[in-house]
Amino acid sequence: MQTMLIEQFYQENKENNTWKWVLDVIRKHQTRDYSVMRKYVDGEHDILKQPEERGKPNNRIVVNFARKIIDFSTSYIASNPIRYAPNVEKEGLDEFVEKLQAIFVDNDEESSTYELIENGSIDGEVFEYYYFDEDGQICMTPFTADECIAVYDTTVKAKLIAVIRYYHVWNDAAKRNELRVEVYDEHEISYLKQEGESLVLDTSRPDNPYLHKITVLVTDQDGKVKPKPVVPWTHYVNRPRKHQAARDDGMIEGMGDLADLKNLFDAINKAITGKVNVQEYFKNPKIMFEDLDLDELILYDEEGNLITDVERKRQYLAKMFWTSHVLVGSKAVPITWDLQDQHEENTINRLIESLLDQSGTPHLRPDQVGNAPSGIALKLIFYHADIKAGIKMRQYGKGLRNRLRILTGMLNMKYRKQWNYQDIDIKFSKNMPVNIVEMVDIVTKLIGELSHEERLALLPFVDDPQASRKKLLAEQEEEAQRRIALMDPLAVDNEEDEDENGSPGDAA
Repeated sequence: MQTMLIEQFYQENKENNTWKWVLDVIRKHQTRDYSVMRKYVDGEHDILKQPEERGKPNNRIVVNFARKIIDFSTSYIASNPIRYAPNVEKEGLDEFVEKLQAIFVDNDEESSTYELIENGSIDGEVFEYYYFDEDGQICMTPFTADECIAVYDTTVKAKLIAVIRYYHVWNDAAKRNELRVEVYDEHEISYLKQEGESLVLDTSRPDNPYLHKITVLVTDQDGKVKPKPVVPWTHYVNRPRKHQAARDDGMIEGMGDLADLKNLFDAINKAITGKVNVQEYFKNPKIMFEDLDLDELILYDEEGNLITDVERKRQYLAKMFWTSHVLVGSKAVPITWDLQDQHEENTINRLIESLLDQSGTPHLRPDQVGNAPSGIALKLIFYHADIKAGIKMRQYGKGLRNRLRILTGMLNMKYRKQWNYQDIDIKFSKNMPVNIVEMVDIVTKLIGELSHEERLALLPFVDDPQASRKKLLAEQEEEAQRRIALMDPLAVDNEEDEDENGSPGDAA
């Protein structure tokens, strides 16, 4: 694979029906462990494996900042639905938007997109597959990074050549799991199964390779529009690994939001657990015996036998002291422990602040926000979150545009149209708290400087400025008709008669 371009290598091996390189890529992909960060998000941290020490408390405190970071980074850019709005006025565009929205409703696009961004934030990458079902309906299905591999060409353009999906199925006759592989390229789907140390075409399928016929419309240099086959997948990358960008195996790996935070999670859990253990250990005071005459002390062991030997009495008392049992002596003095824990408290707070700063997660406290903070104050609090959100929106925006491109091509095939996906804008709406009064005041002051739709776009609670503008005009027209009807009912009746019989100027 290292002596030629990946695309050329792929085509030659496919023509020769040679698939061993796919097995090599799968084995390399399996060296990545996606389960670690998933377990941390679910609260299964390494502190839960802490060994127990005899005679000491063994609390295992999990402060699940992993869940907090993923929830925030996902909901900040995806809890408000992503908008798909036309950016031009064209004949037939309303029908295009209507068909596109129907696909999104049928496939629960809002939940699916949220899940995509969440899984990508954990694993670093995520996939989405597009196909026609048996009824001819357009479907889109997400897949996690541990079951799919994106293969790119090693040219500067980094073209997506194929997507490899692999999984295991149970062979009841052989009593074992067997590897199954699906390879998707621009033209076909090749279904493979493992035989020994190689992959071969699955002969149990009547049509293999299968022609998927998914295309998109492209414009050539002469301005002619023509269909072009495309890999029916989108590979969403959360953050590309910089040292992986020029790898010669065609694999581009992504980094999740938690990839470099595990040590901080563990340090916080250990620090808080250690503090709780110390407090519990010294919660009940130990007892020190003064002026205790061991010769005169009558002492029995656990089995009720009288202990007469002084050394055995001393050992027994030491044992009882270790296990915090209180003995009655001539004089008992409690030993208390003055916990000077300010240093530990400062260390925990510094670790938490470092974690939240590094992850771009705001640490909102009452002393920060106060009562109705200004827009500038909120922006400062969310500064690091905005930087991270901007990077994520650019990365996921690439994938969403490819999703829109492929779905548009499928709609064009289904309805024999030539809709252009570039006529639709994709807009994120960040879920940041805002000072509504301040925003409305700013928008009001911009009257005469910006159009009505541009001013509406500045308001965070307006999802579709164009639709809102049309609704406002319709309401104003309705209100004007109502006022006219109140002032002169005959005028409204005359207008209705003209609409039914045609305008006065119309000739038969």
